[in-house]
Amino acid sequence: MSEQASDISPNEAVALDDATIAEYLQDEPHFFARNPSLLRQLRLPHAQRGSLSLVEAKLEQQRLRIYELEDDITELMTVASDNERIFRVYMDLIPQLFKCTSVTELESYIRRTLQDKLRVPAVRLILDARTFVQADKTASEPLARLYQERMSSQMVYLGRLGKEEKRRLFQDSLVNSCALIRIGHHGEMGLLAFGSADGGHYGTGMDTLLINQLAEVLAQILPKLIAQEPSGD
Repeated sequence: MSEQASDISPNEAVALDDATIAEYLQDEPHFFARNPSLLRQLRLPHAQRGSLSLVEAKLEQQRLRIYELEDDITELMTVASDNERIFRVYMDLIPQLFKCTSVTELESYIRRTLQDKLRVPAVRLILDARTFVQADKTASEPLARLYQERMSSQMVYLGRLGKEEKRRLFQDSLVNSCALIRIGHHGEMGLLAFGSADGGHYGTGMDTLLINQLAEVLAQILPKLIAQEPSGD
């Protein structure tokens, strides 16, 4: 469209719709350069200031965009700082696990570390009695059903559990979301479970690199510790 603004009669202007006007302005990038007074005369409604000129509206949009970018940067820096803190906790934790002399000590050390440094309120390490005869059969009984219903064909589950599932895993701890990680190449050794009171703390899309690494370390340590413990038969 190449007609100039002065070529449009009042009657024709009444018939113009938003799309036609928008198309004209896109086709005529120098329209406001030819009509600079419109930049000052045209007013746009504004909730707080009543109305704004086109120039003021553009500046307002730029200010809002700057505020949004600043918020995004702040959020990214916070996430990066949190991730670094979590990484350091795990890197300090893992070497200490090789010094544990029993499964009970191992679970206790993981629980204390995550509760004290990452405020994870509930931590469970459950051995699978089908692999380790020394394991508590009562504690491991729910695993088969949990694997089938929550972790079919996957090694990690992130999200919520039913009331009975939470009770079996975490007893009376207040847990509204959890991370479940199977231990062993095929998940045959057992389960490491983290629980949070925050319903959105563990969920789809969460990075599982560190908890997977922890599960891999446990898969190396557990057989040696189990071999040192007396049989439960």
